Amino acid sequence: MTKPSQPAPRSGSCSHCGECCRWLPIVLVRQCKPHQVQYFRERGLREADGFFLADAPGRHLRREDSDNIGVQKWVCDIYDRRPATCRDYCGKSLSGGKSYYVPEGCTMANNKSRE
Repeated sequence: MTKPSQPAPRSGSCSHCGECCRWLPIVLVRQCKPHQVQYFRERGLREADGFFLADAPGRHLRREDSDNIGVQKWVCDIYDRRPATCRDYCGKSLSGGKSYYVPEGCTMANNKSRE
């Protein structure tokens, strides 16, 4: 039996995937020496978009029960009063030409280009 497909969230609205608050970018892979790359891989850090990421959920991130089609959702318990770092998240540029890590498929990025 196949699950009904979920409509894709429109760009700029949160899909509640939780990826932005679960994965902490540690370092750019290209900045690592070979022994560091091996060290991070042996410890199970995830690689995405050129970063090593640690599974480090924010303390206010809470898993909700799966919806009727089995899609896992997450919710922030302090969303209405979240810190500036969280409010500014969405792939915006930071000082020095850097930008936030934006997880694959993030609907909050407004289709902005990523580094």
